Amino acid sequence: MLIDTGFLVALFDRLDPHHHAASRWMAANQSPLLTVTPVLSEAAFFLPVRLRVALAQMAARGLIQVRQPDAGGYARMAQLFEKYADQNPDWADLELVWLAEATGINRIATLDVAEFSVYRINGRKRFELELLR
Repeated sequence: MLIDTGFLVALFDRLDPHHHAASRWMAANQSPLLTVTPVLSEAAFFLPVRLRVALAQMAARGLIQVRQPDAGGYARMAQLFEKYADQNPDWADLELVWLAEATGINRIATLDVAEFSVYRINGRKRFELELLR
């Protein structure tokens, strides 16, 4: 299962309107969680320091597995930036597209429904969105 910034912010921030849904989803989830460094950076930006500690500890314990592209992965991201230029994509989103292509995982926990409904894995396959309800 891939995870995006909005999900992490909702999971850690009790004041987030999606916090209870994210917590329930997390309690029921059985899949390993994978993400990329820019997602952690974005989430940390939106969280107070005390919650950044908890986020870092979650990654340190391996509850969130963090992957990073190699040179070929960055080349693929450059192609994705060109392809989606009209969408003004952010780095974290396209790195998640790369991760989906690299791992074959198309399920993503995100609040960013608009963007992840547009992006395609390997140019064809849609993301399966895990919506927080």
